[in-house]
Amino acid sequence: MVAPQIEWIPDWARSAIFYHIYALGFCGAPDMGGQQSSITPRLAELPNWYDHLTDLGVTAIHLGPIFESASHGYDTIDYFRIDRRLGDTSLFRQIVDELHDRGIRIILDGVFHHTGRDFFAFQDICRNKRDSEYVNWYYINWGADSRYGDGFAYDCWEGHQALPNLNLSNPDTRNYIFEVTKMWLGDYGLDGWRLDVAHQVSPDFWWEFRRVSKEANPECFLLGEVFSGDLRTWVAPDLLDSGTNYPLYEAVWRSLNESNLWELKAVMERAAHPEFGVFKDLALLNFLGNHDVNRILSQLNDSRLLYPALLFQFTAPGIPCIYYGDEIGMEGLAGGDNRGVRQPMPLPHEEWPDEERAIYREMARLASIRKEHPSLLYGSFAALETGYTIFSFLRQHSREKAVVALNSGNAAVPLTIPVGREGVPDGVTFYDVLDPAGPTFTTQGGNLVIDQVYPYWGRILITGG
Repeated sequence: MVAPQIEWIPDWARSAIFYHIYALGFCGAPDMGGQQSSITPRLAELPNWYDHLTDLGVTAIHLGPIFESASHGYDTIDYFRIDRRLGDTSLFRQIVDELHDRGIRIILDGVFHHTGRDFFAFQDICRNKRDSEYVNWYYINWGADSRYGDGFAYDCWEGHQALPNLNLSNPDTRNYIFEVTKMWLGDYGLDGWRLDVAHQVSPDFWWEFRRVSKEANPECFLLGEVFSGDLRTWVAPDLLDSGTNYPLYEAVWRSLNESNLWELKAVMERAAHPEFGVFKDLALLNFLGNHDVNRILSQLNDSRLLYPALLFQFTAPGIPCIYYGDEIGMEGLAGGDNRGVRQPMPLPHEEWPDEERAIYREMARLASIRKEHPSLLYGSFAALETGYTIFSFLRQHSREKAVVALNSGNAAVPLTIPVGREGVPDGVTFYDVLDPAGPTFTTQGGNLVIDQVYPYWGRILITGG
């Protein structure tokens, strides 16, 4: 069965290898910023990693947050300025141009659900109270007081009063945000947005935001951060292009830790089954870590489990995203201010936690394999033979088929995979792109028989037929 077309997503994004940079941590910026800080062009160091990213196979960067803020970047002060701890707009324009010259797209964090308290509209309310012309930009409660003694209370993000919620149903507020997206997409050539807590914003706002953004840049990519609720509420042809695949993220590390790949199969079938998969016609962002969760090496019980996790990430339906530092073996636990997963990035020539640089090499190889094979980019999905430490699946495209087999156990195992029931005829020969000099495997009696699947690894079997 051929996978459904996902025509509303720009193909550059659907076929991308994303790399997520939490800019303030990556660059080693101070914890506190603000409008009194001096401009320090830390982003000017980013070119040191261009070759690193290109050789890794990265084709798109999620960079952010980088707008002027007081602390962690999600308390925006000015959407039209680059954070002074990172540089300025002229430096950012230079970086965008340099990345584009290398064929690398760039999207930024769009934090449009809330602002920081130092945002101009909120400060005007603090000064002028009910007489402020911006009083309807937020959800103000005049019958209470904030912990800051403002003389009023207000809705804020998950109880954090440093992050007052914007009233996006107010036309003036909406139009302001629309001017933000038009400037960065149009004037600076930005390729899209990763939209913070998109699931806490009304879909009708995203409906209009999409039209404004696509008019400014028809090829822009709109990625929503969705970590609760039904993804389809926000990801659709007339809303956001894609969303963060938190259900799959959790299933990957948990099923590996618990030696229960049946769970991974169940999650994948619910999402991507060619007949009843609830997300079968979506291309979601698949990640093993980000700036809010434990680094994958700290999340797994055994570091060797990283390799089947990577193999799965780069062969599963969706868009793979690497969190900076994971490719060099960085570890860290989230929690509190999340500093443990937002560390400065060592330079490419410096010593890495993974001294052998094996993780980087395997990521680069898997990224290259993915980009070379349409079955892995666009193919349909069907779960095949599964066990506690074994999971195999089929990706089918009109030009080729791929059978992926994972082994999270500590011993090599033989596998007999029933592919005939998924329409693969007898006499079809597969070869392992991870071991091209090794044996080939030909379907017979409705099965694909593999002599062994290596421990803490797997096979990617490809055929052109």
